[in-house]
Amino acid sequence: VTGVQTCALPICSTSKLKGIFFNPSSASERVIDPDTDITSIAAIDDGTLDEIIYSFGGDEEVEGIATLILNKKDLKAFAKLRDKQGRKVYTIVNNGQTGTIDGVPFIINSACAAVSDSATAAGAYEMAYGPLQNYELAIFSDIDVRRSDDYKFKNGQTAFRASMFAGGSVAAWNGFIRVKKAEA
Repeated sequence: VTGVQTCALPICSTSKLKGIFFNPSSASERVIDPDTDITSIAAIDDGTLDEIIYSFGGDEEVEGIATLILNKKDLKAFAKLRDKQGRKVYTIVNNGQTGTIDGVPFIINSACAAVSDSATAAGAYEMAYGPLQNYELAIFSDIDVRRSDDYKFKNGQTAFRASMFAGGSVAAWNGFIRVKKAEA
């Protein structure tokens, strides 16, 4: 990463990638202000999605293009919620690793801890919400693609392997809102 400059408005630094859950102790290196983190969610309930959506952005807008990044266990917890009549609280449409919860796009990411997991410590980052355009992917090498006819030769299968060196950083000041697990 040496010599590569990454910018996280309004600050730039050299040789450091700042992920969504990166929270440096130095205020000059912060990309997301920790004071904006949601720390009141101890479990997923019928108000969790609204709390996250309406906590993000300014006082006069609601981001319509934002995406929820969460753990698969939390997606399951959203899916299992029922109202008093036994109907599902949230309408979830799955499309592999992505989908929507009541029309709000989501991406499953195992880097997120799960609110619904009792083993997750209070204060751990679990979810993030914001426009994906606020995250910049930096690519540091060419894509190396190799083909092998040797793997499973007897079955007539061809194997491909690709690798590259890449990283990412938040590219907008407070580009995401993060959710921390509340004290039980």
